[in-house]
Amino acid sequence: MRFSIIIPAYNAQNTLRACLEAVFSSSTCDFEVIAVDDGSTDQSLAIAKNYSCRIIPSPQNQGPAHSRNTGVAVSAGEILVFIDSDVLIKNDTLSIIDKSFQDNKDLAALTGMLSKECPINNFSSQYKNLYMHYIFNKCPESIDFLYGSIIAIKKEHFLPFDETFRITDDTELGQRYNKLNKKIILNHELEVTHLKHYNLASLIRNDFWVPFWWAKSFLKYKGYTTFISKRGFSHSSLRQFLTICFSYLFILFLFFMPAKIISLSIFIFIFLLNRDYLLFLNAEKGTLFALGAVFFIMFDSLIMGAGVFIGLSFFAFKGKLDSINRAQAASGKLYSSYNK
Repeated sequence: MRFSIIIPAYNAQNTLRACLEAVFSSSTCDFEVIAVDDGSTDQSLAIAKNYSCRIIPSPQNQGPAHSRNTGVAVSAGEILVFIDSDVLIKNDTLSIIDKSFQDNKDLAALTGMLSKECPINNFSSQYKNLYMHYIFNKCPESIDFLYGSIIAIKKEHFLPFDETFRITDDTELGQRYNKLNKKIILNHELEVTHLKHYNLASLIRNDFWVPFWWAKSFLKYKGYTTFISKRGFSHSSLRQFLTICFSYLFILFLFFMPAKIISLSIFIFIFLLNRDYLLFLNAEKGTLFALGAVFFIMFDSLIMGAGVFIGLSFFAFKGKLDSINRAQAASGKLYSSYNK
């Protein structure tokens, strides 16, 4: 069998049917579908049973990394394809993946990106979808990250997803492949449609927790040592980092210091940093949308910055605490051995 398509699903009743319909409409037929129900409390499991899937239920929610690893354990395909339950693949997605591996014999894994088109027509969903499309479209072909919406890995090169990551386990795995000098590419032709519905509250939650867990990989792989030379870490660019920093400076000078002219200068700098993205939004969604995005970029940057700062603090402290615990455990073993 050529492909094993593995779909983690947690309370995905609103999107899973469309996701599976798209998979089974593929122009390539040599695949199996493994749906891992991650402790859903809605109708996800019942929906999956209507399709020719191998269904693996989990009694409790354990996160996408666990679901992906569980799916791999029972897979039969030469190529493992991971998609989220709120994603629509195209009918030629598997063909594009197959061609990528045929053309790159040394390729261990590849990933794709979100299409510009998003069927959820509100500002939060459209903004986030276009934001992700834009930043991925700017990435080079050779990369050091994976993106969970669409990932393909040769089974012979598969490394388990790190289940200590509640989210961003895809980012961590990409860094691990990079550290082992295993080749990963971003195929810009490999686009999927995202069905995720964001409102302001859910977008705030997402844009806090993703950077929070991203910080764990940043510390683990010492992203600070290459952040400037590589102009970013994973798919997070130096431009994004500068936007976050200057958004906080804008708030500082606007509300806490009598220096309005400095605030205005910072605002202009943030605008210039994101000029190309705003022009992209203007072309796609119109001037009013782009103008709204000017202010939303700064608001969103404050949320992401909080996630990064709190994540760095939390995982740095946790790392030191774990080191102390390991040292104490080792000392205890040494003491026990000495007193035998």
